Amino acid sequence: MSDFDTTVRALRRWTQNHDPHVRAAVELLVWHEHWLRRADFRKACLHDDTATDGSAWIHWRQAREFFDAGPRGSSSELAILDLAVALGENRYRLSIMGDAHSRAIARAVARAVGEDR
Repeated sequence: MSDFDTTVRALRRWTQNHDPHVRAAVELLVWHEHWLRRADFRKACLHDDTATDGSAWIHWRQAREFFDAGPRGSSSELAILDLAVALGENRYRLSIMGDAHSRAIARAVARAVGEDR
């Protein structure tokens, strides 16, 4: 699966009924495009099931291992990958946060990037 648009459709098929943190991680990678276009990233952790069910999926542990191995990239490219993998692997346990904690986390992230208006 080498075409970016095909990859995006296949990943979205996988995430359509998935947990919000996984959808968020994939959508961040889709938005950024860089990592989903890199052959080394795709080889390390992207699994193609398009022949069987039309989906593709990211193995988050393998994605973390890829990141930890120190791939080349700009500081922002690496930061996007680190955040996407952290979301995908549910590092911060966002999937079990209650409403009050979720809102506080969202506000903190918004403030961190200057979007706290």
